[in-house]
Amino acid sequence: MAAPDGESRSRRDEGRESRRPLLYAACVLLLLMLAFSATAYMRNLRPAALIALPLMTLAATALILVLLVVAGPEVATDLRARIEQRLRHCFCPALAVDPRNCQIVAANEEATELFGPAQVTAGTDPSELLADGAAVDWHRVLSTAVNEGEAQIDACNIRTRSGEARVVHVRASRYATDARQVVVIGFVGNEADKAITGFARVQERLMSSISHELRTPLNVVLGFSELLTTGTLGELTESQIDAAEECHIGGERILRLVTDILDVGRCRSYYMSSPPTPFEPGEMVRRIETLLVGQARRADIKLEVDVPADLPQLEADERGFKQLLYHLILSSLDRSTPGERVNVAAEADEMLTMIVTDSGPPAPDDELRPRTQQPLPADRIQYPLAPPVLGLPLCATLAARLGGSLSCRSDEEGTHFVLQLPFRPDSDDE
Repeated sequence: MAAPDGESRSRRDEGRESRRPLLYAACVLLLLMLAFSATAYMRNLRPAALIALPLMTLAATALILVLLVVAGPEVATDLRARIEQRLRHCFCPALAVDPRNCQIVAANEEATELFGPAQVTAGTDPSELLADGAAVDWHRVLSTAVNEGEAQIDACNIRTRSGEARVVHVRASRYATDARQVVVIGFVGNEADKAITGFARVQERLMSSISHELRTPLNVVLGFSELLTTGTLGELTESQIDAAEECHIGGERILRLVTDILDVGRCRSYYMSSPPTPFEPGEMVRRIETLLVGQARRADIKLEVDVPADLPQLEADERGFKQLLYHLILSSLDRSTPGERVNVAAEADEMLTMIVTDSGPPAPDDELRPRTQQPLPADRIQYPLAPPVLGLPLCATLAARLGGSLSCRSDEEGTHFVLQLPFRPDSDDE
């Protein structure tokens, strides 16, 4: 399909804009030629040199001008390549649309596969991608994206290359280059949800394998070591009893570690509510430190834990607190760069206050807003589900579920994420 007049005109404009610096260079060479000629005349050079020097400079300038004509349009192609490279960074079907004439400039492979190559050819109107009966004011969408930086359509009916109608979410964002401004339009369907659910099922199978291959043998080892220490299998010497006790203590430590991994890794547990039980928050912090200290060391980040050993007991959902603290510290590790540190501190007053400090920028208020996902009882979960949100939004959701809050403040020492939880659940929650 040939490009329309508007598209051809915009390409010619791009070619002129891209050749302008080279034309400046050619003018400089012409000035140099005149300077050489004047210098040769003033020095009374031989006539042959007086003629040859300007002619050589003139020939070089003419050659450069010819190269300008040949190479100029290629720069416009480089501009298109930059736009296509930007589209390749999108993980969903995406188009680049010129807001001046509302025509497609380029498309990524996902969009070509979704709509078909003929529908996303340069110069095509994006309205041809809509399903029958669907109406979208693309000019308004493009204008909003150009002026405000982003525009969205919650539900848009499109027609795929197979003729199937599909409802997708449309996101339009402004993308400016040196010589042109385009709007990148992404079509987000439920493919991401399917991918996350598939990943959740793989993760659940991994957790089941860990439970079967590690926790079950550990329980057997603990059982036999207990029989040895109690003398049920026969009398042992004092050194043998000490060795059996050390084996039992080490096995319990590994069992707690495996249990922590299973608790923070099982996707379905994010949707389950457990009855509150009393536990030691200081001991839980040290167990979370054991889970994350290796990751912090590999990232060259110093994980500092300054939690008093005499913190009062916390009566809450133990698994939810473990998940909350794990993801909060993990989020600070992700926000930090090598050579920095993440500090975890705790205070006990009317409420338990956990403070996680990193050197990253302050978090937006939207990330600290609890999501409305309600916990599901265990008998209603038939298959593994991914968490409703990740990162700081997940932490805020878990904090609200435990009856507390998560806030953020920043000073010269860094960004502080403040988690406040009641030591006892409210009577209304019980």
